[in-house]
Amino acid sequence: MSRINILDDSTINKIAAGEVIEKPASIVKELVENSIDASSSYITIEIENGGKDLIKIVDNGRGIPHDDVNKAFMRHATSKIERVEDLNTLNSLGFRGEALASIAAVSKVKMITKTADELTATEMIINGGNIVSKNPTSGNTGTQLIVSSLFYNTPARRKFLKSNQAETMAITDLINKLAIGNPSIRFKYINNKKTIFETTGDGSAINAISVIQGRDIVDNLIEISYKSPFFSVSGYIANNNVYRSNRNFEYIYINGRYIKSSNLMNIINESYKAIIPINKYPVYFLNFEIDPSKIDVNIHPSKLEVKFDEETAILNEIGDYIRGMLMKKSLIGRYTPSKKLYDEDSSMRHFDSFTYENNSSFATKRSALNDKLENKINDDVDYKVDDSISYKIDDKASYKVDDKESYKDDKAESPTGYDINRKIDDKLDCNIPVENRSFFDDEEDCRLSDFINLNIIGIIFDTYIIFQRGSEMILMDQHAAHERVRFEMYMKSFRESSVNTQLLVDPIIMELSVNDIDIVRTNIDSFQKFGFIVEEYGLRNIRILGVPNTFGIPESEKFIFEIIDNIDKIENPYDSKYDDIAEIACKSAIKANDKISYNEARELVSQLEKCENPYTCPHGRPIMTKITKYEIEKMFKRKNA
Repeated sequence: MSRINILDDSTINKIAAGEVIEKPASIVKELVENSIDASSSYITIEIENGGKDLIKIVDNGRGIPHDDVNKAFMRHATSKIERVEDLNTLNSLGFRGEALASIAAVSKVKMITKTADELTATEMIINGGNIVSKNPTSGNTGTQLIVSSLFYNTPARRKFLKSNQAETMAITDLINKLAIGNPSIRFKYINNKKTIFETTGDGSAINAISVIQGRDIVDNLIEISYKSPFFSVSGYIANNNVYRSNRNFEYIYINGRYIKSSNLMNIINESYKAIIPINKYPVYFLNFEIDPSKIDVNIHPSKLEVKFDEETAILNEIGDYIRGMLMKKSLIGRYTPSKKLYDEDSSMRHFDSFTYENNSSFATKRSALNDKLENKINDDVDYKVDDSISYKIDDKASYKVDDKESYKDDKAESPTGYDINRKIDDKLDCNIPVENRSFFDDEEDCRLSDFINLNIIGIIFDTYIIFQRGSEMILMDQHAAHERVRFEMYMKSFRESSVNTQLLVDPIIMELSVNDIDIVRTNIDSFQKFGFIVEEYGLRNIRILGVPNTFGIPESEKFIFEIIDNIDKIENPYDSKYDDIAEIACKSAIKANDKISYNEARELVSQLEKCENPYTCPHGRPIMTKITKYEIEKMFKRKNA
């Protein structure tokens, strides 16, 4: 039987280093956070070969007193806290006192530090956790820390480091986050003797974002500021003109600390649903201020994750606020003809094309739904333009014209069939009804200023409606616009209708997990509201006597798992059928190359203006995009680019 051994300090420090120091970026994080906690206003970060050979951090902070330099390299030695109760009022980024000891145990470290009231600086050299020398030297107020030969005494650890490029990318990503989260500090980042960037340190987050992420992102940001009883948040969220294929541009800070919170990210991403394309992620930079006693930052080795009280209330409130802010802003797309912002293989896209994948199993549902919608929905979309023309936009884009007029005459108003002799008359005809004003009679009744003073010019390719407003030309995708109108119409109709229940001849017995049976037992009335007739049947079983009848056909009993997983998020069974209803709207909307008249185009815009989200289709594709007169003049070299 093996005996229990007490490990020596060297072994303990190397084991601890394995938890704290995963890679060179971990060292940069710990040292820069120490500099931030030392009230530095200027921090320089220099690396070589992905940080494997050199990491140099220089700051102008408070420095370390000569008598405390030795203690700084001891495990669990810190100036941030004195007792466990201090964690409840913690405002610093570091607090455990493990970083310097762990770094020194697996590398060669040189520190030069000086406080403002000391005449000379102190230089200490440590190799592999052993103090080599400690001498007075010259130096400025602050701390300079040089880490070299990382993992030189643990070659197995060094062998598993990634390539220089991969380690450099990890460090760069980290410094980006630290610099944006601390705009009052001037950061300078040097890689292999080359300056990568230097922020201004003027306290402006937007300036820091501009230096690091570029003007193309800054030009599409919406500033937010909100305070609730649980938290306050400030920062920037992107509109629908810019998005990513990954989460790398989702920056969340709590009390100045960059964190990763899947729950918080998911609720923010949900706020962008149908505003950006599916499988894309938004761009945002948010700093939350929360009472330190309400959060726990001591649950992750690198302090990247936190737990906080009142999480559900915070998530619901921030989700509603961000969604509301997005809907208040103009989300019309911008066309940028002067340059190609991103390569074809870039993960950044402005207006990706969308192809909805046809689901064969859904064909049955759609077929069964057609009869149900025919009477219920089409009545709502029978538009009246004037006394002589009525029409409805449906699957076939069929038009019903009064006997006094023929469809041939209506074509004279359509962009098709133009000839040179009639173009002026047609132009006048299409401009007069709009009269250079909102599609509503009273501009005060118009919910969104983006629909004021739209002047219809024509329709091109039987797909895009052209408008002029002041010095802007606006293009509207007729399919995406009608798809949005139909989607909100269908969703409203389904939500307002009662849920029918299909009784089962043979009840279904289902065995659930301990957690799931508890949810069903606690919310038995909610399941009844969703169309299920459920009763307990033993310790961990339920008996299903009836299932909801959605889209005209009974749901599978497995639909109950969707209700269980989203019991706090949905109020109606159709809330979990977003994609199905989106496809119904897509299939039933007018298509590209469907010919519509100018009157129909005007009525379509009038209906779109009333939508909750008139900017994107249910799948997140933009409905409108604009180009300014100045940009057009640049194309023709009338203006300097």
